Parts: sequence; C-alpha cells; structure tokens
Amino acid sequence: MWRFIVSLFFFAGASAIVDKLDKNLAFRSPFFDEPQFAHDTAAISRRNTQPARRDTVDAAQFKDEPYPGFFTSDFSNAISIWSSGVNFTHSVASGDPFDTSIILWTRAEPLPTSSGQLPDQSVPVCVSFKIGTTQDLGSPVDSGEAFTTYDIDFTVKVEATGLKPDTKYFFQFVDCTNPTIASPVGMTRTVASINTPAEQVNGGKPLTLAVFSCSQFQAGWFNAYGFAAHNTTADIFVHLGDYIYETPGNGAHIGRAVLGRELATIHDYRQRLGQYRTDPDLQFAHQSAPWITVWVCHIIANNGWKAGTSDSNDSTAGCTFSPSGACFTDRKLAGVRAYHEWMPIRQVDAGDQLRIWRNFQIGKLVDLSMLDTRNYNRDLTDLGYNHARKHPSSSPCVVVVSLADESRRSLMGANQEKWLMDTLDQSKSRGAVWRVLGQQIVFTQLIQEGSIDFDAWDGYRENRNRILDHLYNNKIDNTIVLSGDSHANWVSDLARKYTRSNTRD
Repeated sequence: MWRFIVSLFFFAGASAIVDKLDKNLAFRSPFFDEPQFAHDTAAISRRNTQPARRDTVDAAQFKDEPYPGFFTSDFSNAISIWSSGVNFTHSVASGDPFDTSIILWTRAEPLPTSSGQLPDQSVPVCVSFKIGTTQDLGSPVDSGEAFTTYDIDFTVKVEATGLKPDTKYFFQFVDCTNPTIASPVGMTRTVASINTPAEQVNGGKPLTLAVFSCSQFQAGWFNAYGFAAHNTTADIFVHLGDYIYETPGNGAHIGRAVLGRELATIHDYRQRLGQYRTDPDLQFAHQSAPWITVWVCHIIANNGWKAGTSDSNDSTAGCTFSPSGACFTDRKLAGVRAYHEWMPIRQVDAGDQLRIWRNFQIGKLVDLSMLDTRNYNRDLTDLGYNHARKHPSSSPCVVVVSLADESRRSLMGANQEKWLMDTLDQSKSRGAVWRVLGQQIVFTQLIQEGSIDFDAWDGYRENRNRILDHLYNNKIDNTIVLSGDSHANWVSDLARKYTRSNTRD
C-alpha cells in the first residue's frame, strides 16, 4: 500500500488602480456571499485620484522620459504609489496548494522618507511577485503586481496560477518602484492532479505532512516549527488550530511576553498575529513549504461555539469583559478578518458565514479534509460556568453533561456534516487510498482520572457516532482523524460504539 507520512505595472487610470487592489485577495470579504465585509477597493482608489506631479508640472524638470506606469518606467515621480521603499517585515508564506495554483503571501510595510514621513491613506504600496521552478527565478512561470494599503495592514495575498501539478516552486515579492528591495525567496509546491495514481504521487516518494497545533508565544519557543523546516522533508505543513492565543501573558520563564491585551478588536488580532510571525522558526517554516490551516477557539477566544465563548457573548455582560466592550460577534468578525489577511488561505465559495472547511485531493493517494469543529454552527459547549460541578448549597449543575448524548446535538452543523459524509463517499468512489480528517479537538473517547472533556467530541457523542456509523456502514477504510487542542500526544484505534458509562465529571 502506498504511503504518506503524517509527521505590476502601474497605469494612471482609476480602473487600473482598482484592478491592482483587487489582485490582492486580502481586500476581499472572508465570506464570498457576504460582500459587505469586503473593503471597497473603488473607494480606496478614489483616494488616489489627485493629479501626479507629471500632470501639473512641466516634464522638462524631470530627468526620466517615460510616463509612470509604462514599460521600463521610473516610479520615483509618481505620488500615486509609495516610492520610498518597503520592508518585507514577515518574510513570505504560501498555502492551500492545488494542482495548478497556490496562494502566495507577504507583508510590505512602507519605509519612511528621508524626512521621516510615512504615506497617508491615499497612497498604496505596490509589490510584484514571480514564481518559477529555479531559485534564481530567471524564467518565472507566473508573475504579476498588486497593491496593498493600511486598510489590510499592508498584507499581500495573491494566487499564482498556470502551475504544473506535483511540482516544487520558488517565489519572491519585490517593491515595484525599486527592484533592489526584495523579500526572501520562498519555497512551495503544488499537489498531484486528482487522477494521478497513488504510486506516482510525489514522484513515488512518501508524501510527508508535518502536523502542528496549539502554539502559544509566551509559553515557549517555536522550536518544533524550526525542526520540521530544517531537519525533515515535510512536503506540506498542516496546522490544526490555536495558531495564536487570545490571552495576554508575561512570558513566564522565557520572558517572551505578548503585546497588548486579550484580543477583541481588529488592531488586537493584527498585532498578535504579527508578533507571533516575528518568531524566526515560524517565519522559516512558512518560507519553506505550503501550509494548510484551520482556525480554532483561540483565534477568536477560548471555548468558542456558534453563539459565544467562555468569556464573551452578545449579552451586556459579554460585551463588557474587556476595555474594548466588544461583543462576541464583533470579536468573531475581527478575528476572521485578521486571519484572512495574515494567513495564506483561500476563501471558500459557500453561502455560509465562517466556512473554512474544505478538501484537498492529492492524486489518488489521499483526501485531506480540513474541518471546522469549533466555530461553524457548533452547539453549546463547556464554558466553565455550565459544566458539571458541585456547589456547596445546591445540586450539581449538569447542563453540558446532560446534553452529551442528545441525538440532535451537533459539533459541526448540519451543512458541514452532510458535506463531510459526501466527501468521504466521493473519496472512496474515486479510489483514494487514504482519507485524513484535520480538525481541532480530540475525537477519541478520553477519560482522564475519571474526568471527561465535554468541550471535545466526548461532549457530542451522537455526532461522533454518526461519523463512525457512516464509515462502518459504507465500508470506508483507511480513515485517519487528526486532532488538536489536547496539548498531548495520543494515538487511538477508533471503534464504534463507545461506551456511555463512566461519564461522571
């Protein structure tokens, strides 16, 4: 059985400005069918319509001949884009590889002028990108230009297309106005096309997935990212959630304190993501291979479900937990916006908010299905105050425990659950050898010292049983469930049906 290993040119017209803004996917709404959450790139371009000096001053005063934006042009006289240089503050990244395209990411922060000035909101930054099969990028396969602005924290996210399947690539971003200012060269790859025989995927070599979860900046150095990037031959990095944590902290024994407060506003989430990405091992890991990620509770706040978290909801009390006074919905939209700006992830074409669940078909070797078992239409979870606990003057509060075996209870929501069943069926029908489910919380039954984690799948047993029943009844084999959140390594042989005894807290 075949194996895999888990382990720009600038033109003066307003429409051209909009085109270059639209090239940057980070301006888009995280939800395809919810355009109100997108940035209005036409409005942003209108900030840029004041005439350039070339339009108002005799051209004889300038040394260069071509007008800004045409071939071999000199951008130094064009006030319509920033021309005092940029700093690629967080290296480069790539993600969500398909067989002929991939998402490329960077951040291009404008450098101050010699007098110390920075651009106001009317001036965009222009970066170009290229991708090719050689490290010198002498013959790029795809290239292009995109604008970025302060509206999206100067992040840049583009889709490189026209690539060959199952191929290694190199890519780089460059300041449009000064080609000597370039980002580091990143490495990435496409995946095999859907009908590639399993034995031919990855050139016949084992396909290696490096799997991560739960990375807290103040709790420890990110050595694991560095080890995987420097010392393994991982083809794809898979992150199962808790890429950042929303809580503050002083760095404990290592003294690596996080900036800001508990996350609530768009500034908070951008600041935290940016600080995490200053870690050199995390930067190099993003630079070295494509990533496939999914968010989990701490990208918004702890123990999230469809209507709140353990310390915020849309009630008055939930809106006053922090100095920002942010409600759960405000936090959720801010966190999702920042995540889509900072992560090399595709938007999913769906009519539902917050959909991040998606499938990657890697030849006939494996289907990797990334699930959202935290935020998407998840029923009430363990929030601490509704957990089974004995009070001195009352009987135990057993809200969450009493719901654990409720037949209609859902961890995934009906739409996602049906999608998963259909995806598993299609995977078997197309002859994929393996099926891997990447998701955020412990799937197996786990009883530790008589206690059960009702925030994991143990609190949604019938949902778990429906998945296992589907696998058993349809004879879908070779299915592996990856889980995050536990802060421990577990290996389990999944079986149906779990016992319903020993459910005391």
